[in-house]
Amino acid sequence: MGGIAGILRLDGAPAGAAEETAVTRMLARIAHRGPDDRGTATIGPACLGAVRLSILDLSPAGHMPMEDGTGRAMLAYNGEIYDFAAHRRRLEAAGEVFRSRTDTEVLLRLLLREGEEALGNLTGMFAFALYDAQARRLLLGRDRYGVKPLYWTVEGPRLLFASEIKAILPELSRREPDRGALAEWWLFRNLDGLGERTLFAGIRQLPAGCLLEVEDGRIRPVRRWYDPLDHVSPEAFRELSALSAAAVTDRVAELFEESVRLRLVSDVPVGVLLSGGLDSSLVTLMAARHQRDLAAFHVSVPAGPAYDELPYARTVAERCGIRLVVHRLAPEVFRSGLAEVAWLEDLPITHPNSVAYHQIARRAREEGVIVLLSGEGADELFGGYRWSHRRRRLLARLRPLYARLPPRLRDALTLLAFGGEGLPVTAHRFRDALPAAVAAVDSGLRAELEARALEAFAFVDDVAARTVMAGTVVDLADFLAPLLRRLDRTTMGASVECREPFLDQRLVHLALCLPPPFKVGRRADKRILKEIAVRELPRAHVFRPKMGFPLPLSGYLRPLADGRAFEGGFVHAELGFTRTGIECILAELDSRPHGAFGLFALELWGRLHIRGESPAEAASALGLPAPGPAAPPSSLAAAC
Repeated sequence: MGGIAGILRLDGAPAGAAEETAVTRMLARIAHRGPDDRGTATIGPACLGAVRLSILDLSPAGHMPMEDGTGRAMLAYNGEIYDFAAHRRRLEAAGEVFRSRTDTEVLLRLLLREGEEALGNLTGMFAFALYDAQARRLLLGRDRYGVKPLYWTVEGPRLLFASEIKAILPELSRREPDRGALAEWWLFRNLDGLGERTLFAGIRQLPAGCLLEVEDGRIRPVRRWYDPLDHVSPEAFRELSALSAAAVTDRVAELFEESVRLRLVSDVPVGVLLSGGLDSSLVTLMAARHQRDLAAFHVSVPAGPAYDELPYARTVAERCGIRLVVHRLAPEVFRSGLAEVAWLEDLPITHPNSVAYHQIARRAREEGVIVLLSGEGADELFGGYRWSHRRRRLLARLRPLYARLPPRLRDALTLLAFGGEGLPVTAHRFRDALPAAVAAVDSGLRAELEARALEAFAFVDDVAARTVMAGTVVDLADFLAPLLRRLDRTTMGASVECREPFLDQRLVHLALCLPPPFKVGRRADKRILKEIAVRELPRAHVFRPKMGFPLPLSGYLRPLADGRAFEGGFVHAELGFTRTGIECILAELDSRPHGAFGLFALELWGRLHIRGESPAEAASALGLPAPGPAAPPSSLAAAC
């Protein structure tokens, strides 16, 4: 685990001192991802680099970049292959001899022996760069669901790549925002899930489940090695439909427990993020069955019972007999963390609770815990977003009725809906123009994904059920992506690795084929997960309304809602926001707090990543408290 960076000379010239110096600088900017070791190495036209957070085999044998022992190939790798031990045994039986106990060496030997086909047999999260001197090929790869990040760009005769955008930016001759991408971000608050573009002109992300190959200096089109839609199965759907709820619950529980057990593999202490909600409670229950000395970490929001889940977290911790570490997120603590988290995230902060994730990860590191488990992914897979799946089901049922309405009545209803939200309705055919304009913002990527998903589930006769099942794929690919970026940046920013047991591909493939009644029951969402949880937790704990880690955002931001702080700032000077426009957004802080937060997030992003200000400078300009220390302890020994 850690972070990677590198440069490939596209002109074929050998990488030299200039490339090594540049990669060393790139690694220094992501040192928080790997405080235990750092290395660069050249092989032909490639210079690879890595910073290491030691999780498996803490000895120097795990140093990266790792070469294959023959001079043929070299690997820089960020991630964990949870089932690496089984693959190692298979390779040893085939005659391979290992020099370390790392999953890094297992991945290296698998890629050289089996090629990219090996990826489909792995259970894990990863981003890697493999240079094969024999084939004169650089291969960049990313895991199925995009848990680990990877970005790349071309500057002159060189291709640069890194785990975080901040490693690349200072190596470019210019840093500019992509204004089209800015419009997409403002509308969807998400650029992570679909396509390759980022908010930075010229810098691309490698999408989840994709590979980028550069051979003899020629950059080939990005290609997909994994697509969740390939695992949508009519046979699995029919089989699950014929089972009882108890049988399906048992199958999901068995797969989930095995996923948690695999993700406990570590040579350093492991803990859990425990909000007290259903998903983190299940992770904690399963982990406590297999891990001694497990610690749970909780963020308490001292703003009343509508926000604070501490009593529920305590119930789970006591049930499991484990230690609960509580971090209190007071308003001033939240504000003091904004600038640092904005720097870590690379893109504008999408979710305000990112601050809490970073602070609890720092607390875990201080307690000597280097690996955390999270409940991310459960909502997307098992029907946790009531606003998403129930809206889709309702719209699927209402659309035929809406189409039968007289045109004038349809126009009047649409005008009421649009106008009530302040949307532009002045075009002659506003009802047609606005949806088309929204679809154009992301070049139709989301519409294409939804159409592909609906087609994959064409075997489901009920239109509403088909729409809900297709929505699972859309949420997995799109809505989950910024949540995973949040989790990666905020935890790795504290030199802590986070693992997501719900994103084991075997569990995902089962969830994709689950009939909707197993997810969206008449009386409760996430029906199957609740049936598992109620076996060990009180019904009142399990069958309570979802909270979703809310924050009293308007109260947290109110001391900052002064338009004068934006004068001469990024959104004013570079993006051309008018003073009146800024004041209008801030004036709606109480009624639309996330709109105001988006303005703050965009201003911080521009100051930090376009202007190049430090977190302290950006915080001072917006009236934020000075951020805390920018890095956790510098070594594993210091943390433990």
